Amino acid sequence: MKKIILGLILTISLSMANSFAQLGLGYSQGENEGNYATGFAGLNVFGNIGLRLEYTKNVDNHAEFSKEDISRYGVFATYTLPLSSSFSITPKAGLTKTDGEFTFKGVADEVSDSSTEFTYGLEINYHYNENVGLFIGYTDYGNELDLKNIDKDKMDTQNYMFGIKVDL
Repeated sequence: MKKIILGLILTISLSMANSFAQLGLGYSQGENEGNYATGFAGLNVFGNIGLRLEYTKNVDNHAEFSKEDISRYGVFATYTLPLSSSFSITPKAGLTKTDGEFTFKGVADEVSDSSTEFTYGLEINYHYNENVGLFIGYTDYGNELDLKNIDKDKMDTQNYMFGIKVDL
């Protein structure tokens, strides 16, 4: 009986949504001029309320470091608010785990840190057609990395991102 009710709820929620899932790829330049690539997969759980998994990775090195390796893993709750047939807004809130490793120029020591923070953001979506759309967004990661002797103002804590989404 529980499986039948769960299946019925899932079927109703998927039929109420415009799509049942999204895949996306984005590019962002952090506040310290670092370049980041983000990939995500989202699932509409009930109507336009969804759950999204994101992965962000730096794709170049920071000028003050000889090596910078930052990875972010996030899980977000999302809500897509349609404004018109072509535009919508998607706020998101969730948790992000950040792993960072840094090797300084001329120093053999490596500094690393890992932390989990509350994260929020907002995206504006343009639906090119029924399945493909473009987005621009903002995500604030907070002061995630607490590295000793490193100016936090040099760390990427927020990103303005643009990219493409595919609705499934």
